[in-house]
Amino acid sequence: DPLANNYNSAATQDDGSCDYTINGCTDSTASNYNSAATINDGSCVYCIYGCLDNFALNYDSTATCSDSSCSYSVYISEYGEGSGYNKYIEIYNGTGQPVDLSNYELWKITNGGSWPEQSLSLSGTIAHDDVFIVCHSSSSVNPSISGVADITWSQASWTGDDAVGLAKNNPTLGSNFVLIDVVGEDGSDPGNGWDVAGTVDATKDHTLVRKCN
Repeated sequence: DPLANNYNSAATQDDGSCDYTINGCTDSTASNYNSAATINDGSCVYCIYGCLDNFALNYDSTATCSDSSCSYSVYISEYGEGSGYNKYIEIYNGTGQPVDLSNYELWKITNGGSWPEQSLSLSGTIAHDDVFIVCHSSSSVNPSISGVADITWSQASWTGDDAVGLAKNNPTLGSNFVLIDVVGEDGSDPGNGWDVAGTVDATKDHTLVRKCN
């Protein structure tokens, strides 16, 4: 029988020795369960469920199987580019847990260039469903902005062609900061600004608010 494990193409008479056993894991609760296996060969592997993505806040280095629980980072929820020094960035935490901002930096590129030309180390904690606001340090900033700001930064003076990014420290990658969100991009100067959602030069003289989805 050519379907048998010990099929002999030279045989001319069946001697009843055909072997149809399939070695493998026969336990359906194991991660490597083999429904075709007929003999358990001791190879069964059992899951340790958790978040497998090392960019997630709740990454579990001991996990071997995903439980879809990964909770990701904060992001830029609002960008303001107003007159004078009326500029700000709002960072939102929707992760479901408090986030330590000491693992984050705000980056800036002026008139084209490479990340980061200027950086601001953040600190403190954002509670779930709360925001953290960075604005310029000038005394001329509108009180409606400065009154709610959590921190000021002398480099919060972007115009439409200055890219602003949020970077996160990832210790699992050797404690390197990597961009996780950005308004604009690195490279050549775009001119007046970048187009957003069909609006030409939307990053200049506008307030951009992230859609909930």
